Amino acid sequence: MTAVSRPEILAGPDELCRRHLTPGMRVHIASTMSRPNALVLALARVFGGVGRFEISVNALHAGVHALTMADVVERAVIGFAGDTIPTSRPNRLYARLSEGEPFPVEEWSLLSLLQRLMAGATGVPAAVSTSLLGSDLPQGHPPLATVPYGTGKDGEAAVLLPALRPDITLLHAHCADDRGNLYLSGPVGEGWWGALAAGHGVLATVETRCSEPPADAVCQIPAGRVLALAVCPYGAHPQGLSPMRSAGVAGYLDDYPFLADLADACADPERTDAWFRRWVTGAGGHDGYLARLGEPRLARLALGHRSFESAGGPRPVDGTRRTSTAEPAGPPSDREHHLVLAARTIARTIRSQGHGTVLAGIGAAHVASWLAARMLRDEGIEPQVVNELGMVDFAPRGGDSFLFSQRHVLDCRQYAGTWEVLGGLVAGGGARTLGVLSAAQIDQQGRINTSRTAGGGFLVGSGGANDVASHVETIVIAPASPRRYPDEVGFVTSPGRHVSRVVAEFGSFERVKGTEPFTLTSWAPPPTLGRAASPAATVLARTGWQAKIADPLLREDPPTDQELAMLRSIDPEGIYR
Repeated sequence: MTAVSRPEILAGPDELCRRHLTPGMRVHIASTMSRPNALVLALARVFGGVGRFEISVNALHAGVHALTMADVVERAVIGFAGDTIPTSRPNRLYARLSEGEPFPVEEWSLLSLLQRLMAGATGVPAAVSTSLLGSDLPQGHPPLATVPYGTGKDGEAAVLLPALRPDITLLHAHCADDRGNLYLSGPVGEGWWGALAAGHGVLATVETRCSEPPADAVCQIPAGRVLALAVCPYGAHPQGLSPMRSAGVAGYLDDYPFLADLADACADPERTDAWFRRWVTGAGGHDGYLARLGEPRLARLALGHRSFESAGGPRPVDGTRRTSTAEPAGPPSDREHHLVLAARTIARTIRSQGHGTVLAGIGAAHVASWLAARMLRDEGIEPQVVNELGMVDFAPRGGDSFLFSQRHVLDCRQYAGTWEVLGGLVAGGGARTLGVLSAAQIDQQGRINTSRTAGGGFLVGSGGANDVASHVETIVIAPASPRRYPDEVGFVTSPGRHVSRVVAEFGSFERVKGTEPFTLTSWAPPPTLGRAASPAATVLARTGWQAKIADPLLREDPPTDQELAMLRSIDPEGIYR
């Protein structure tokens, strides 16, 4: 009888990569709430200038930028490319991604990419999806086949997504037991699907090893799918990790100053090279990387550290603190004015339509969603706010305005994953879920562009936005300008058929059905525009739309002190000011 082999236990992420990766392999980077950044940096360090790989990952951001810097990506399969700290924004490294530079890319939505992994994991050639229809996604490969479903003259179509089966999946887990089983806690993002889809198996880093299965694990990846693992404390840094107390893992926050510095460094080639030398090739492996970060800095990231409970949001890890804007005194900025109008529109929609769940997209969308939920709570209405990585029924904690902060994980009523949220609550949620999205552009048909600049350059891609707009009633929040509100977008990231409301800084546009034109239904000019401004003249000057003006037009009051106080408690650092 042949004994069952157990995963190799190796010294660190560099050894995992040297032992098990070969140039030309298809490597998937698991997108849970604990990203495998130590393994990603090791891949860049070991194979930079030596070999290239096909990379699949839901987002080219944070530590994954190192793979682009190292020129180890032959081709990529993605749902997003850019930065999310301090806000969602494009990254210079990917400005020409739509031209195939620095590498060819396939673009997908978050749910459709996960469905491809699920097809690979379950051994079927394709998955069926109702995302992507009416969109210019995906790009980079032949058109997708469609299949009809439904009955009658209004029968609909779905698309067939080819299975995605990487050779190796890189993953960071909370812990591994003595047999090599891996355990995850907190919201799990893609969960175990990327791991199970890997043809050869999983390379894993873990925070610790344990003798017994942890009681608070949410997801387990069987040892039989794990090739090798290494104990690697802070293996998700600069991103965070939720706690797993039964395994002795306290968890840690995203390192916001580190991530912001990385995003800024990418804006200039010389700074990019300097960052790569300092944190990747010159760090001396993961142990050297941690030594360069320093114990005081790492200690301040711990979820149990005394600064965690303090108000005013995440502090820079050098110990300094920016001036808080949480006080209600002082007039609103135009952006705060916009956020309050958006929150009021979300609240009105929930009252009238009875939505029980709000899917908050990143950016102004999630801040306005949080504010709307606080407004409604005072009325005894409590919609459940969720996000695409699996945080269900959560509210911002400690004044931290980042949508995916580990701080908010502790207050989630339920931990789930992308499949449960975008698959179950959104794609299968019908009229019960309201989507709230930000947009780079929105046209008169409600179609959203977050993928291309006017000159054809790359923005950030879809993320989960296409999945939201493809399935549920959606509110879009975007500052107005003729460029942002064109008659027709040049690239359709997300279809417009479910977009019912668009909120500009001076009011809300609405329509009853997806085929009807938008009408300006509410009016509240921002401080810089002045109360004497004309609604019709403002729409003409600030948009490229031919929108009607409602009669009567709802004329809203300026933000109240109470609304501003709530908003500034959500965003005490003034990131959205």
